[in-house]
Amino acid sequence: MTSTVPALRSLNTRVTLSTLAIFLVSLWSLSFYASQMLRKDMQQLLGEQQFSTVSMLADSVNADVNDRWGALTTVAKTIGPALLGNAAAMQAFLEERPLLQSHFNGGVIAHRVDGTAIAEVPASAGRIGVNYMDVDTVAAALKEGNSTIGRPVMGRKLQAPVFGMTVPIRDAQGQVIGALAGVTNLGVPGFLNAIMDSRYGKNGGYILVMPQHRMHVIATDQRLTMKELPAPGINPLMDRFIQGYEGSGVTTNALGVEVLVSAKTVPLAGWYVAAALPTAEAFAPISAVQRRMLLATVLLTFLAGGLTWWILKHQLAPLQTAAATLAGMSDSGRPLQPLAIMRRDEIGMLISGFNRLLETLGQREGALKQSEAQNRALISAIPDLIFTNRRDGEYLAVHATDASTLLASPETFLHRKVEEVLPMRVANLFMKAFADAVDSNSMVELNYSLPVGGKERQFEARVVPSVEDTVISIVREITGRRAAEQELRIAATAFECQEGMIITDANRIILRTNQSFTRIMGYSNEEVVGKTTTFMRSDRLPSAFFDAAWETARRDGSWQAEVWHKRKNGEVFPQWLTSTAVKDEHGSITHYVVTHIDITRQKQQEAKRRADEAAHRDTLVREVHHRIKNNLQGITGLLRQFAQKYPETANPMNQAIGQVQGISVIHGLQGGADPSSVRLCELTSAIAAEVQALWHTPVVLDIPPGWIPCVIAGNEAVPIALVINELMVNAVKHGGKASGQVSITLRKGVESDMLEITITNRGRLVPDDMQTDRPHSGLQLIAALMPRHGARLVREQHGDQVMTLLALGPPVISPHLKEPT
Repeated sequence: MTSTVPALRSLNTRVTLSTLAIFLVSLWSLSFYASQMLRKDMQQLLGEQQFSTVSMLADSVNADVNDRWGALTTVAKTIGPALLGNAAAMQAFLEERPLLQSHFNGGVIAHRVDGTAIAEVPASAGRIGVNYMDVDTVAAALKEGNSTIGRPVMGRKLQAPVFGMTVPIRDAQGQVIGALAGVTNLGVPGFLNAIMDSRYGKNGGYILVMPQHRMHVIATDQRLTMKELPAPGINPLMDRFIQGYEGSGVTTNALGVEVLVSAKTVPLAGWYVAAALPTAEAFAPISAVQRRMLLATVLLTFLAGGLTWWILKHQLAPLQTAAATLAGMSDSGRPLQPLAIMRRDEIGMLISGFNRLLETLGQREGALKQSEAQNRALISAIPDLIFTNRRDGEYLAVHATDASTLLASPETFLHRKVEEVLPMRVANLFMKAFADAVDSNSMVELNYSLPVGGKERQFEARVVPSVEDTVISIVREITGRRAAEQELRIAATAFECQEGMIITDANRIILRTNQSFTRIMGYSNEEVVGKTTTFMRSDRLPSAFFDAAWETARRDGSWQAEVWHKRKNGEVFPQWLTSTAVKDEHGSITHYVVTHIDITRQKQQEAKRRADEAAHRDTLVREVHHRIKNNLQGITGLLRQFAQKYPETANPMNQAIGQVQGISVIHGLQGGADPSSVRLCELTSAIAAEVQALWHTPVVLDIPPGWIPCVIAGNEAVPIALVINELMVNAVKHGGKASGQVSITLRKGVESDMLEITITNRGRLVPDDMQTDRPHSGLQLIAALMPRHGARLVREQHGDQVMTLLALGPPVISPHLKEPT
């Protein structure tokens, strides 16, 4: 192996060139930056000097314009209508004022109000009689009464560029009666000679501009006199000057020359004076400095390149010696020896590190041999099949711990191609996998089946690229795993049944739920995993119930019952719950499987069935009550016939008839639309009507408006009806019939849940002991029928009135808030 390196690939050359490139970029960048900053500073300094000069010139022009305008205005004020009306006198007036002629080298003209010139100096100009109303300044003075300076035009008589100043002539009332105009001839020397004859620098000059007319008035360079300015937008700096900017800048003038320009306005005339200096002249010192810097940069570049080359060659000499020594060791095949360290610098440290690397490589070579032995042992312990193939399919190596999973012995595979050993359909799969693995440099997986040992077996293979277009295939039999996966799929299908299902661990922590659980309860699987089932409980069952249920499932292996649970939306509903314990081979509980079925519909159907049965029973009960009532009315009819046949029995018969009719009223009410709701007010009204009809005595019933009906308990309806009937009959018999009527009132009692029926009739109370020897007397019957709880009877004498008060309350009666139908 040669130890020489081409010059362009030499580290010495590359470092030298890199250093030189960095030096050049830095030096040239510094040079460019210095030039730009020098130009910027020079432009600012020259601009300030230029602006100072043009400011003085602008002030001078402004003063001259002010003098001329003042002279015109002063003379115009002395001209009256009489003088203006006499042309000869006006001519003499102007000729007597030589100051005006000295101010205006183009002459002074007096105009009538129609714009016609009537006098001028000098008179030789020949402008008398000419109408100047088309001149903008004359028209502004005569029509608007304004004093103005006109734009430069070519004079009609002078045939030279001129501009005029015109002021109005007014009478004593301030009315414009004429105008006085002064004309400045730009073609001959005048007060603007300072601009025309002066230069700024060698090639620069001055310019007077009328921005309102975008025109050069006069300039040192006569080519610019009377020349219009560029259109707006073409020269931004000039546009800024026209807009009133005072300052300096660099631009290109109308002749195409780049110039440094400074401008200052002439306030009185609305002009601005500009000084322009070509940038080639202004920045000439900078160009000289740039040329010197370029020469210095070139010289420094060569000097830096040479020094860098010499220093690097000297510093890299130990590295070149080490490279030559290593090349000699490699070519001769000698064992690697430590390299000599010539200097204790970075290169010496590099060689010292290389020597330590040689020592480490020796240690690693021994470790590599040990690792290879371990890898061979590890491969021998792998139960999978391992094949090494070329890309074209040739087998190079075969590893098979269990040869029974091969179609043939391992030796049969060696140096044969896959299509010679495997069925064509499997061989094609492997050939495609070999190509894909090599082309993509990544692992490729495939699955296939082979008839091995008399039965079809399933295999999976992973093909990974190796070296030099070879691949390694790791093949594993998965017949058992596929069967287990199928069983898992079946179990998963069964898990997703219509029943809600929860799987918990031995501590009742939820591990998984199915979709039916989510549909029934409203909770997703993610919301409940990691929790216990307590979140489903409602307030209808105590915690002790569920604790006992879990204990039964733990003890007996299962538990089931109807429970009331709460959905996520807060709805409480019935479920049929089954909890089954899952145990391992040692009989220890590992999981619980909880299934629950929503039985809301079954409950609703059962409730509907019961309601239908109750409705049918109520219909039958009403029919029975109706028939009993009819039979009782028949008995009443027979008793009345007997009383009519035997008048001496009328009173006992009427009392019997009253009792039978009381019972008949009960059955009549119970045979109505709601047999379980016999209202006290309706019962009292019906009995009062029957007593009145039977005894032919008015019975006045007083029930206040807004009365809340009260329902009599079913088992107390007949006794209460008989008690009320007996009390009304006694009232009729013992005074009501004689006095003409019996009064009955229904009122709220002193106690809030009590009602009072008060029966009033004329008469005297009969002591109870006077009737105790009469069997089945009315009072004895009432005492026997009175409920033991919820009823009280009081009889009092108030003057000639007997008041009987029957107080009823729970459980005999209860409020009935439903409106009667």
